[in-house]
Amino acid sequence: YAVNKTLMDSLVEGSRTNLFDKTLELFKKPINNCNKLCVDFVLSHVKSTLHGVHLSEEWVVEEGAVFSPSPLSYITNLGDYLLLLPQQLEPFFAEENIPLDTALRLVDFTQFPGMAQDVEGDAFAWLTCVCQSTMFTIVEMILKIHRLSGAGCKQLTADVAYISNVMGALEVSLSRDVVDISQLLSLPLDKIESAETHTIPKYLRGKISAMRRPPY
Repeated sequence: YAVNKTLMDSLVEGSRTNLFDKTLELFKKPINNCNKLCVDFVLSHVKSTLHGVHLSEEWVVEEGAVFSPSPLSYITNLGDYLLLLPQQLEPFFAEENIPLDTALRLVDFTQFPGMAQDVEGDAFAWLTCVCQSTMFTIVEMILKIHRLSGAGCKQLTADVAYISNVMGALEVSLSRDVVDISQLLSLPLDKIESAETHTIPKYLRGKISAMRRPPY
């Protein structure tokens, strides 16, 4: 009776019990595989949306007399997609769901980009995981761009600012690379290797600098 009472109390109060530790350990691998499949499914839309964007003519267009860039459709589509995720997740987390809560606590979120070791497994952690992976994929796309004209640089700056605002609306911290790229795009070309960028990785400074450098 005492063991049963301890078990029931721990489940009701959400405290830890070691009675199921071995069983839960056995479930870790299939739960993490299932979670990766879910994240990969969500990211498949992100990747398909970004496919070929680095080849867009928008990056090399010459600046006209008046140029005030608005975010391009690929990035606004991604923003709309991410902003709908909380609404889509709500049915699963609106009410107490002990099996789902237990499964999320077993997820190793550190296998995904930008996720900390001490992240708590919950709905926000899952949303953060998707957002961080999305930013990672956006950065991969940006680094594939061969050249940026002056107008193209302004356009990309607007796109990065837009997705940064989306992350702010979702209360997700920006990845370090997104912050660094935003800074490198906003600086004059001759300031990229200045003292104020010394904390930015050299490969990133070199890549953005080469991208922005005129072809002649």
